[in-house]
Amino acid sequence: MSLSISNVGPQGATLPAARVKPAVAEARQEAETPAQDKVTLGGRPAEPLTYGGKGGGKVTQSELASMIEESDRKAQQVMDLIRPLVEQQGLNFAKVVSGEQQLQADPETIEAAKAAIADGGEFSVEKTSERILGFAKAMIGADPSKMDTIRAAVEKGFQQAQDMLGGSLPEISQKTLAAVQAGFDQWQKDGFPAD
Repeated sequence: MSLSISNVGPQGATLPAARVKPAVAEARQEAETPAQDKVTLGGRPAEPLTYGGKGGGKVTQSELASMIEESDRKAQQVMDLIRPLVEQQGLNFAKVVSGEQQLQADPETIEAAKAAIADGGEFSVEKTSERILGFAKAMIGADPSKMDTIRAAVEKGFQQAQDMLGGSLPEISQKTLAAVQAGFDQWQKDGFPAD
């Protein structure tokens, strides 16, 4: 059985963290206004951040760091599923992505991958778009005027992924982007969610 991999970059397991973290940092920088809105993940803030979240309307530095860690963990899960197959078969990630080499997978791995992207799976359109919108909401916080900047940063991230993949995104990524854009559209129409 053959499994086509079209959303893994040639840099292997470091791709998700290497691409996500700079985009998040750039979004933070673009979204900053006065100093009271500054987000610093490396240091300890004197007071909780003013980014909207559940229960009390604030997202602390540790909560935001936890969100990023969870995202990295989920990306690593995908890599942990694929990496052994690539290595066992003596393949090259870049060549698998380009279609030059075909990755063979056992039925159990194929089923695990299908379950992960199916409705309700950890990497389904719904769950992935919810995570992205959760990050966006944390970055926008108590200042809805940042919505356009954060939306542009998210769309730029998808564009960068598309460019890395040779000009097109896998169908599931296209659907995820559409769901994220619909979420932003809903926020613009109904107002930014309070919790």
